[in-house]
Amino acid sequence: MLQSLYELLHACTVRIVVPKVSQGTGFFVAPGRVLTCSHVIEAAQRGNIPVEVTWNGQTATGHIQEFRNVSSLDLALLEVNLSNHPCVLLHGGAEPFSELYSFGYPDIESEGASTTFACEGWAGERQELLKFKLGRVRPGMSGSPLLNRETGCVCGIVQFTLDRNIDLGGKAMLSKVVFREFPEIETQQAQFHEQDTHWSDLLSPKQRQLSGLVVASDPIKSTEPIEIFVSYVREDETLRREFAKHLKPMKREGLITDWYADNIDAGVEQKKEAKVHLDAARIILLLISPDFLDSDYHYDFEMAQALERHIAGTARVIPILLRHTTGWEKTEFHKLQALPRNGRPIKQWLDRDEAFAQIAKEIRIVAEKLKGI
Repeated sequence: MLQSLYELLHACTVRIVVPKVSQGTGFFVAPGRVLTCSHVIEAAQRGNIPVEVTWNGQTATGHIQEFRNVSSLDLALLEVNLSNHPCVLLHGGAEPFSELYSFGYPDIESEGASTTFACEGWAGERQELLKFKLGRVRPGMSGSPLLNRETGCVCGIVQFTLDRNIDLGGKAMLSKVVFREFPEIETQQAQFHEQDTHWSDLLSPKQRQLSGLVVASDPIKSTEPIEIFVSYVREDETLRREFAKHLKPMKREGLITDWYADNIDAGVEQKKEAKVHLDAARIILLLISPDFLDSDYHYDFEMAQALERHIAGTARVIPILLRHTTGWEKTEFHKLQALPRNGRPIKQWLDRDEAFAQIAKEIRIVAEKLKGI
């Protein structure tokens, strides 16, 4: 039995070789699925050369399922015939000064080696890259999982070094980009970790709170429904109503109740009532839009109250991205896992029902865990 997240991370990591051409690292994100960088296997993609994937003393051929090598994207997904392996928990990101850890197969360490880094912050036009320093990224480390030691989750994939001869660090692609480019991984991750709780069981209470995955308190079986507080502004009423339809089946089952402040400007009494429900709710949904962040009441009161309850571990706070919102990534809630997981706001989906259905499914999982089902 693996006793630490670091041991478990090592067990999820594989060595990748394109014979006589290149080598690198990858890691399991789902059963039989290995994530790596596209430049690690680019020669195999061009020349129809087999990719060798070695894990736990076994070597198998990696079949390229997905390949992204345009602009700043550097991602590839392999299918391998290896079983009974663990998978990383790919979730969240990192903040400036976060402590990072990685394990991979550099050219000078054939048996694998670990490296620690300090996060400098984000890079790229859409802040999809993570800059880190101090640790050295040797050739072969490309494709390594990057663990955020504060949240206990893999927040990205190592891409390249800034200088291979000195400790200048490098850059990584964040997990949200992986989910956006390979949305099937999101579903496979949820299914795997729902069945295999080894990774989440190793998280400390502090990591559970910081990751936003679960609240610190243990679920207690109860016949009472889980109360959901929905924080939104009137400009998003149409989208809120569409979303409510997807929560209705859970209400009929008695799994949840929900409360909406239809017109929070109506008066002091309604604000008092909102606070009562905000304090009682075990799930708090923040419907994010430009108008939501523009509202002083919602930003300074409801979001602040939600943050306090999140830190205390008494509620699960879930941001839901309704519309593209400039400045969202600068808020304190950006570190929480927002829905949809691929980071695409609801308004940008061709099929909104599909997006809302995915979100409702995630909320059901949270509600059932809180209820002890």
